[in-house]
Amino acid sequence: MYNRTAFILSVLLLGSIAATVPTVASAQVVVAQRTNQEVKQLLEDGRRMVDSGDYNGAISVYQQAASLEPKNASIQSGIGYLQALQGNLQAALSSYRRAVSLNPNNGDYQYALAYISGNLGDNRTAKDAYRKAIQLNRNSVDAYLGLATVLLRLGETTNAMWATEQAMNLDKNNPQVFELRGTFLMKQGKRGDAVTLFRRAREIYAKQGKQENVTRIDATLRQLGG
Repeated sequence: MYNRTAFILSVLLLGSIAATVPTVASAQVVVAQRTNQEVKQLLEDGRRMVDSGDYNGAISVYQQAASLEPKNASIQSGIGYLQALQGNLQAALSSYRRAVSLNPNNGDYQYALAYISGNLGDNRTAKDAYRKAIQLNRNSVDAYLGLATVLLRLGETTNAMWATEQAMNLDKNNPQVFELRGTFLMKQGKRGDAVTLFRRAREIYAKQGKQENVTRIDATLRQLGG
């Protein structure tokens, strides 16, 4: 599920293609706009298509821009975002791989590669990419949570718990941290401790108005008899 939280990165990357250019990913697109009028026009056309909801058209236009600026990683990431938004994760994976190969030291690209790889079941690639994302940005709560998730899938429970601890140190009121740690304890048969954490996650989700998440937690609590 490619939810809003996991898409924060990609939304920022899309911004680098469109009008609002975030600092992290702006440099290469700015260069393209200054040196190549054709690329500039393509980026503007793509932005208008995105604004109108024509994602296929935007992808086609950005691919043309990428052919003119083949070393522009942010264009590749923008293509990957739109492909993922349409549910075409395999194509998005290829685009983010290209972005990472062009700029391996961008933590945002590594995070996107990790997230999509994990959603496609390639947990080992996801694990490596999450670790690289964390090395590049030690303050990324989402990267620690993503790493914890794939480590849990790989059976590396101790390391997964460590990753959630790092996330909790960065954000003590993140409901995903409590939910994930509750999941670990549930798998270990520690029902009472798990219920406590799930209830805390539910409380925060409710305050945030995230009813879908509240409903999910309620179902888990019923399963645990809590």
